[in-house]
Amino acid sequence: MKYYDYSRGLKAPYSMQVIKSPKGQVVWVFAQPVSLSYLLILFLGIVLTGLIWKEVPLPQILGINLNLLIMVLVPNKVARWYSENEFEGKTGFGFLKDGCVYVKNYVLDSRPIVAFERVKEIEEFSFKR
Repeated sequence: MKYYDYSRGLKAPYSMQVIKSPKGQVVWVFAQPVSLSYLLILFLGIVLTGLIWKEVPLPQILGINLNLLIMVLVPNKVARWYSENEFEGKTGFGFLKDGCVYVKNYVLDSRPIVAFERVKEIEEFSFKR
């Protein structure tokens, strides 16, 4: 392919590339498109590490606040891993949703399956001589 085919980008998923203020002024521009799942997981990770930070404060070493370092690095790594990897060919959300459905249908529901349907009771057979 000699030239880049720009029509491929038309089928790309929704992503945020520019953050604007309410007045319309550009606040931040991303060099690469950032997916909405990345931003949601990043926000959730920052909130969770902030809550953990209150309960378990870490000391400062050589003037470096370890809590702030963890709050910046760990949510970014987790959000990138979640949004960039495809688990069994699915997005992270689809994989988690399918995992929850599996746990609900097959782990928590202990009724036996007979002929592709759940059965309430099974008659027990006993062979006596």
